[in-house]
Amino acid sequence: MGIHGGKAGMGREKTPYISISSSAVRGRAMVPNQQVRLTVRDYLDIPEDDENRYQLIDGELYMAPAPSYEHQESSLNLAAILRDFVRENGLGRVVASPIDVYLSDGDVVQPDIVFISNERLHIIHSDGLHGAPGLVIELLSPGTERIDRTLKRERYEKFGVGEYWLADPIAKTIVVFRARTVAFERIGVFTEGMALETPLLPGLRVEISAVFDYYVPSR
Repeated sequence: MGIHGGKAGMGREKTPYISISSSAVRGRAMVPNQQVRLTVRDYLDIPEDDENRYQLIDGELYMAPAPSYEHQESSLNLAAILRDFVRENGLGRVVASPIDVYLSDGDVVQPDIVFISNERLHIIHSDGLHGAPGLVIELLSPGTERIDRTLKRERYEKFGVGEYWLADPIAKTIVVFRARTVAFERIGVFTEGMALETPLLPGLRVEISAVFDYYVPSR
């Protein structure tokens, strides 16, 4: 499909991440059986008046669906918890989506929430983050789960993210991955009634119930 994919109508089931062909981005004929790896330059060439949300993952462009209500309220809850703690203790900065994170020439992602420690503040630029944040958090929504659990986790692991949290607003769980010598280690699954702690933010206790304290919408 073309790069200007239309938005889903109200009440329809969310469509998953859509992979956009390189020919649609570069405006040239598609060469059969030939994959063209896209770069940051191609990503930046997307027209500014295009209202869709895109991410470049391992040289492939993806168009993301609008997030669910549960996703949005849970994301705000968690971002507020982290932001308040980080501000009170002068530990760095917490930023919520949308913000571009440039990991490589073939990777520009938009995590839901990131924490940047004082030691890494140099990665903050006007156009986004140029380098890996210490903590990346993705909240699952219908249509994003496969990308968040596999492709994006692999990129975060490769490019030096310290911790990766996968929050599921429907299951009301947070899965924590922590960087080790060569790969992420799955630390555990945190559910309602539990509190999450991290060595990145000593003294922080994230009550899982507080993260997923959202109004239950009509189905």
